[in-house]
Order: sequence, then C-alpha cells, then structure tokens
Amino acid sequence: MICAVLLYIRTMKYLVALFLSFVLVVSASADTYYQWVDSADIYIDAGEWEKAEAALQNALRLEPANAQNSLLLSNLGTVQRYCGKYQEALDTYSMALFMTPRSTTLLRNRAALYAEMDSLELACADYSHLIILDDSDEDALYNRALIYMQQGDTTACRKDLEYMLRNNPNSSKARMGFAAFFKVQGYYHEAVEMYNQVIRDNPDMPYLYVGRAEAYILWGKTSQADKDIARAMELTPDDPFVYILRAYSKIARYEYADAVRDIERARELGYNATTCDNLIEEIVK
Repeated sequence: MICAVLLYIRTMKYLVALFLSFVLVVSASADTYYQWVDSADIYIDAGEWEKAEAALQNALRLEPANAQNSLLLSNLGTVQRYCGKYQEALDTYSMALFMTPRSTTLLRNRAALYAEMDSLELACADYSHLIILDDSDEDALYNRALIYMQQGDTTACRKDLEYMLRNNPNSSKARMGFAAFFKVQGYYHEAVEMYNQVIRDNPDMPYLYVGRAEAYILWGKTSQADKDIARAMELTPDDPFVYILRAYSKIARYEYADAVRDIERARELGYNATTCDNLIEEIVK
C-alpha cells in the first residue's frame, strides 16, 4: 500500500512538472510571438518595411495556427507591397483570404494590388466580390467603374456610377467618377461641372483641382487650369504630377523653356524619369 502511495506521489510530481514545463514553453512562445508583432508595428510606423516583413514572418513561423494570423498576413502583404514585392504580397493576401474569405479589408487590398499590377480583370473580380458582400460599398463600385472605363466598357462604367447616385444622391465619389467619365469622353464642360459640385463640398482636396485642371487643359482653357494648378500646389507642394500638369499648360501656350523646368522639377520629386525624358524630347523636337 505504501509503495502504491509513493508511486502515485512520484507520478503526480512528474505530471505537475511536465505540465509546468509545457505552460512555460507555451508562455515563452506566446511572449515571443507578440514581441515580434510589437516589433513589426514599430518598424511599420518607422517605414522600415524590410525589418517589418522579417518580424511578421518570424511571428507567423512561431505560431502558424494563431487566430490572429489572418490580420498578420494582411499586414505582411501590405508591407511586401511597399517593398515592391508584388508577387509575394499577392500570395500573402491570397493565403489570408483562404483563412478569412469574407474579409473586406483583404479583398480591397488584393484588388488594389491587382490593379497596380495591371491585372484589371482580377481586380474587377475582387471588387465585384466586395459588391456582392455589400452592394452599397462606394469604394468598390467607384473603383470597378474606373476599371470598366479603362477597359473601354462605358456602359458598365456608367451603370455603376448611376447606381451609386441612386443609392446616395449626395455621393461625391459618384460625381468624381462621372467627372472622369465625361473627361475621357471629351465632354469637358460636363466634367468641369461635376468637379465644381464635388469641390464645393470638399474645398481642400488637391486631386480634385488636379482633375479639373486637366479637364480645362483638354478643353483649351489654360487660364482656368492655371488657377486650379496653383491651388493644388498650395495644398500639395511636393506632388510631382502637379508640375507635369503645369508643364502641359505651358506647352499649350508655347512656353517650352518653363515647361522643361517644370518637368525637371517633377523628376526631382520622384516622377518617372523615362516619362520625363520622353516629354522633354517631344518639346525639343
């Protein structure tokens, strides 16, 4: 009887020790997992994308079954996108969507990445999925309309924009979409009017002035375009595209030397160098 009691005590001590060691291992693993997650957040805030990528990958390797990994994968995909690793980002988003297929954030991120990679059909499919999940999703409707417009499907584009306005008669996004639509179709007066309506409600949005300035330039009204370009420069003085737009306005007035200076300034601010060279070459001819 005494031997049986001693055996029981020894067995219980062994089980308790085993349990405690298991708890310590799990706890240490969890601490390390969250330490890597915290480190990734710090690196993301600092814009250190490569370090953020490594930290997130370390966390995922430590606990591949953690319930938070869908969020981590979403962040990892975005970090890889900022690193210019588009295929890796695409694979990461797709893996996360396999875990949480109804995640609107992941669908939106992957759709934007597809569009950036010029995979417009796949981007359109993700935006369509978002619209199935929520048929009032203005971002998805707007972006799908722009893709349709880029593909030359004006009927589908207009259908999405009109649907947005029916759902929300005050929709700024729908009006922005119609402004772009009219501009592409050569209806510059209508495009400007749409921009006017949106700018009245959003007077501090620089891209609205850029869009209206572009419509004015295409319409041949460079003096009105110059006012919008000046306003856009006040709001975003380091936007290279605004300088490109001002160069086009100057080209229309045969002010070639000033146009070249604006293109060079756009290059300094990060605008594509090859595009700048081509524009300058066209001016010099």
